[in-house]
Amino acid sequence: MKPTTDDIVEINQILSLWAHLVDNHAWDRFGEVFTEDAHFDAGVFGFAPVTGIAAICHMASQDGHATAHHTTNVHVQEGAGDELIAVSKGLGLLPSGAVASVTYTDRLRRTPEGWRLARRTLALQAPSH
Repeated sequence: MKPTTDDIVEINQILSLWAHLVDNHAWDRFGEVFTEDAHFDAGVFGFAPVTGIAAICHMASQDGHATAHHTTNVHVQEGAGDELIAVSKGLGLLPSGAVASVTYTDRLRRTPEGWRLARRTLALQAPSH
């Protein structure tokens, strides 16, 4: 499906809300951004890929995550069926004080409640010299 302007705005809201929820440890609100069967792959940071909101909440509550998440540069693209693809950048303040840059590749599915993340994969942007 091709994204409409309304889809793009809603998806930007969902991706931004994710950062606020994780930073505020609002695990009980993860259903506002994820499908029940969502898959989350943060293996680049040493976390095993997980499936389902409860597993995502557990993974996100573990030590080793950034203490502040910032979502930027969202680009929403066509997807198959009732899904769209979004690629965005994320900046995270690490416990050490360093900043990490990631690329989120997301598959979003339209649900009766609106757009939700069905699959999220992180790739680390290594500094170049």
